[in-house]
Amino acid sequence: MVSGDHACLGFDDDESLWEIRAAYADIGVSRDENVVLFTDPATTPDIAAEQLHAHGFHHGAALTNGQLVVCNEVPGASPGDSGGFAPAERVRLWLELTMQARSQGYSGIRIMGDMGWAAAPGCDHDLLVEYEAGLSPLFADIGFTAICEYDRRKFGHDLLDRVLRAHCHNVLPRLGALDATRSGSELRVAGEADLNTREQLMAALADAFSGPERVTVLDLTELCFMDVRSASALVQLASRHLDGQALEVRCRPEQSTVMRLCGSARVPQLVIDERSSSQ
Repeated sequence: MVSGDHACLGFDDDESLWEIRAAYADIGVSRDENVVLFTDPATTPDIAAEQLHAHGFHHGAALTNGQLVVCNEVPGASPGDSGGFAPAERVRLWLELTMQARSQGYSGIRIMGDMGWAAAPGCDHDLLVEYEAGLSPLFADIGFTAICEYDRRKFGHDLLDRVLRAHCHNVLPRLGALDATRSGSELRVAGEADLNTREQLMAALADAFSGPERVTVLDLTELCFMDVRSASALVQLASRHLDGQALEVRCRPEQSTVMRLCGSARVPQLVIDERSSSQ
C-alpha cells in the first residue's frame, strides 16, 4: 500500500488479523509514519502491545513515544441514532489526525480500524457503504492510509461484497497468500508468488492462457513479492501457450527486472508495461 490508499480486510480469524496488524504497523513505523490502531472495546492498549509483539512487531519504543497509538473507543458512534454512527464526525477525526501527524513531523499517517461496531443492530448499512465509498477520494487527497477490518464471522456475504467494492483495494486475509482474480480479459494477481503459492499461480495462468477467450492483460501491480522461480515459470508458460497473441503485463519495476532476468525479452508476445507503485 502507498500513501493515501483506502483498503478493506475481510478476515476469518484473530490470529491472521494480528499478523496483518503487526506487519502493517511495522511498515508504518519504519517509514516514520504515525500509526493508529482502532481496536474493539475489549482490546486494551496493553493487550494490543502483547499481541503485536507476539506477531512480530518489535518497535516497542513506538508504543511509548506516541508514534504508535492504540485506541479501543469507536469514534463517531451513536447507537440507536443517525444510522448508528456519525459519518461527518468520523471524517472530521481523520482530517484532525492527519494535520496532527504532520505538525508532529511524521512523514504521514496510517490507521487500521476494527469495524465490528457496524454489525450492531441499528447500523444503517446503506449509509455505511456510502460513507466507505466517499473516503477513498478524501484519503487519496490528504495522504491518509487506512485499512478497515471486517470480521467475516459478523457480517453477511452481501454486505461484505458491497463494502469490499466500496474500497479501492482489498487486503488478503493472511500474510503470504496469493489471490488471482479474472475479470473478462484481465487477470489480476495480488499477494506473494513464492514456493508456497507457485502452484496456485501456475494453475491460474494456465487457465487464463487456454480456451477460446484468453486473457490479454496480466496485472501484477498488487503482487508484493515474486521470486525468480515464479517469474521464470510465468515466462516459460507464456512462451508455450500464447501462440503469437500479445499479453500486456502490468508490473512494478522490480517485477519487470526479475522477468527480464528470466528471459522475457525472448518472448515477443509479452508486452511489459512497467508502472511505478503510485500509478
